[in-house]
Amino acid sequence: MKTTLSRMIPIALLAISLQANAQGASKTTVDVVGQGMGGPVVSEEGATLTRTRNGVTAHLSMPTPLPGSYSYPSGNAFQPTVLVGHPEVFTGWIFIFNEPAECSDGICDSDDLGNTPARGGAYNFAGHAVSGSTLNLAGHISVGSPPFVGAPLDNPLGADVHLAVAPHGMVQPDLLPTQITTPIGTPANWWLAIFEP
Repeated sequence: MKTTLSRMIPIALLAISLQANAQGASKTTVDVVGQGMGGPVVSEEGATLTRTRNGVTAHLSMPTPLPGSYSYPSGNAFQPTVLVGHPEVFTGWIFIFNEPAECSDGICDSDDLGNTPARGGAYNFAGHAVSGSTLNLAGHISVGSPPFVGAPLDNPLGADVHLAVAPHGMVQPDLLPTQITTPIGTPANWWLAIFEP
């Protein structure tokens, strides 16, 4: 299963890339930092965002954090406890700010989600338990897709886009699939990649 999945991800990314090129896509690559914006670079040019008029496609690759080697978030309503162990769960999130010039305080963040001038929204684009040395997360958000919270994507070419990797600790089978589809923690716990318009 693991070998099949590792072969399928590059094929899927190639298909998405070919489709995006046919739509006049723009592609940007940035570093992944963490935990939090003040954290070190963990993967040089490890995050890629492809924009088309129809949506955004994200791919993030970084070394898989070793259990117990990083800051874990507190539990929440979706996941009451966070355990250290192996394998661990990581989820990928895309934060879209459709009108970045309207972000409060000149910085796009959680204050700008929802019915605000910046019209920000959050999407879960990937999530799974990881057992290998490299964490790969990839996904696509189409214009108008319903977000987990906030406003839907309507300005893919001009939006400020933040990718976040949230650590959930050890996989808890009784919480699946909720554990791989719901948020946890804050930017201080996340690995981040920022794509300005």
